[in-house]
Amino acid sequence: MHEAMMLPLNEQIQQVTDEAMQCALQEAMAGRIEQAGKLYRAILELQPGHAEAHFGLAMLEQSAGNMTAAIPHFAAALQGDPERENYWLTYLDALMFARQFSTAHELLGLGRSHGLQGHAVDAIEQRLVASGAPTVQDVDEGTALFAQGRYEAAGEAARLLTERFPQHGSGWKLLGAVHYLKGEIVQAMAAVQKAVAYAPDDAETLSNLGLLLQETGQAAEAERVLRRSITLQPHSSHAHNHLALALLASGRLKQAQASASTAVALDPTHAEFHNTLAMALDRQGRSIEAVDAYRRALELAPERADLHSNMLLCMSRMENMTPSALFAEHLSFGERLEQRIGTPRVWPNTLDPRRCLRIGFVSGDLRNHALASFVEPIFERLAGRQGLALHAYYTFPVHDAVTERLRGYMAQWRDVAALRDAELDELICADGIDILIDLAGHTAYNRLPLFARKPAPLQATWIGYPGTTGLRAVDYYLTDRFILPPGQYDHLFTEKLVHLPVSAPFAPVADGPEIVSLPALANGYVTFGSFNRVDKIRRNVVALWCVLLRALPEARMLVAGLPEGGNYEQLQAWFAEERIDGARVRFQARTGIYDYLALHNQVDINLDTFPYSGGTTTLHAMWMGVPTLTLIGDTAAGRQTACILEHNGLAQFASHDADDFVRKGIAASTDLTALSALRATMRAHFPRSTSDDITRIADGVENALRMMWRGWCAALPAVSFEAPQVLAQEASMRGFISRR
Repeated sequence: MHEAMMLPLNEQIQQVTDEAMQCALQEAMAGRIEQAGKLYRAILELQPGHAEAHFGLAMLEQSAGNMTAAIPHFAAALQGDPERENYWLTYLDALMFARQFSTAHELLGLGRSHGLQGHAVDAIEQRLVASGAPTVQDVDEGTALFAQGRYEAAGEAARLLTERFPQHGSGWKLLGAVHYLKGEIVQAMAAVQKAVAYAPDDAETLSNLGLLLQETGQAAEAERVLRRSITLQPHSSHAHNHLALALLASGRLKQAQASASTAVALDPTHAEFHNTLAMALDRQGRSIEAVDAYRRALELAPERADLHSNMLLCMSRMENMTPSALFAEHLSFGERLEQRIGTPRVWPNTLDPRRCLRIGFVSGDLRNHALASFVEPIFERLAGRQGLALHAYYTFPVHDAVTERLRGYMAQWRDVAALRDAELDELICADGIDILIDLAGHTAYNRLPLFARKPAPLQATWIGYPGTTGLRAVDYYLTDRFILPPGQYDHLFTEKLVHLPVSAPFAPVADGPEIVSLPALANGYVTFGSFNRVDKIRRNVVALWCVLLRALPEARMLVAGLPEGGNYEQLQAWFAEERIDGARVRFQARTGIYDYLALHNQVDINLDTFPYSGGTTTLHAMWMGVPTLTLIGDTAAGRQTACILEHNGLAQFASHDADDFVRKGIAASTDLTALSALRATMRAHFPRSTSDDITRIADGVENALRMMWRGWCAALPAVSFEAPQVLAQEASMRGFISRR
């Protein structure tokens, strides 16, 4: 038997690698460059981090004049063996030759901190200075300020660098980082793009650019840039995490999970990487694993309220989470946050129950987002009323046409994405806000830590999240009697429930497609649809849908609004496990709003998700004449569709258990005459933009705000109440006791 075959596998690989290295060196010395290159690449297939093979391949590429190809291999060689001084010097020399002075400068600084010194190093530094690059000390001063969290000072240092060395990437890179952490995304993008222009092979700068591209909705370009960054620096945990975020934005969930897992493996102590992994798992319906990842993130960064909010949102979609357990988790969030930052406050607001009230709205969704369809009709009616002055605190860094339209309804608009909670707290206090309203809950860009500080004497939450904030500092939760019937759900909220006439009106798309006749009449079979987010579609949801599909063997189903890329293997597998022929189920990726609505013209009845039901999707379907069959849940999130159905006289589509869901689905599917008639009339349920109905809803909101304020002026504790459409006369308040 061959001697090598008797060795353990890893030793066999090492022996083969050593022999190949000897051969590669001999081939290179003999001038047989192509053969040497093949051997080096073969070694790297066996051991991707082999420093000597990377260095040898870099030297071959450099000798051939291919500096762009050589530099990543020099970088990999140094990463594989940072103790080899010649790796540092050769890599630095290659960067200087390629005129990548910014990258060379940063590498020199890293080398100095690693103990690199001597005449050769001094000579490289002199060449850098002669090239117009800043000294290591120049850059280190700015980066030290940044590391200390002194962002204003770091920004000034960065601006000085860009003025002194405008064609060097270091200053622009630092300036971009400062702008980003201040929430100034547009300015950060401009600075980082300049940094990349002057240092195109700086892996960290490319990683930063990829993150900015992803956050501004340019996922495809972000992926391209980040893959380039990873090629240059394969072991960059941040680049892998940024790539995972870009893949998530593109809906490529399994690839996102793989990239996030790589980031976690490279740096298991970074909370953000566990958070990204959790999001990738959550969107695949793998809630238990996702919650485990969220909990690990919180162990590493217990002060990160946003990670906790992500976990709560995930839990609200879990099939086995009871309402009481879900409330306990939200309460834990509130208690942890308020113990950390909540402090007693005294507010200087004038105690006058009749005066004009300053109402503040905090949200990152005042843009082309579903929330705008609900709040805009109310803002339009309340704007300019003598009793109210509307103030917006916008927490998202980018504006669009909807943002500009909503701004027009405000007495004052504040862009606050760049402000820290303490700074925003001071601003709201200075603005004298009387009632501050959260429009996000535990969704993205929320500022719940701000609400824990209680910058306004009264605080409420509305629309953005179907559930409690968990904060004692938030006094009221605005809802209506169909979502949360009075007295039945109060124990699941830290807030007191205020029942409006309607929780919020809905403004449908102005130029949507026309409704066509019932598809089943032409098809000869019923087509069910689902337009909910994929992370609401869990295994048990598909199982119930399939009971209905098996009961109606001719029926078809369209699952739309899915991520792009066609990665629907998990959903397809679930339908297959339920013995549903794949030909009966069609999957459709996300589209623009017009095409999205037009897809409803192929659907007869929508099937809802649970325990987190539809909201905007249910209303869009109604606008297109399609009713939604729902399973009524035990939480606000599970009752959204049922509330919409109740408000519109469609209770026959709200079921109380799985058997009822199937019975009602069969009944609706077999009475096509009734379904067709319903389709033709459903759009009439929506009030026109000029309707008095919307005015009455706005009146209810204003009256609720006034009643909250009257109670506070009278030193009364917050209590649940029903907001009337017509407010009682001011004279009825004469018995109130002044706080002063």
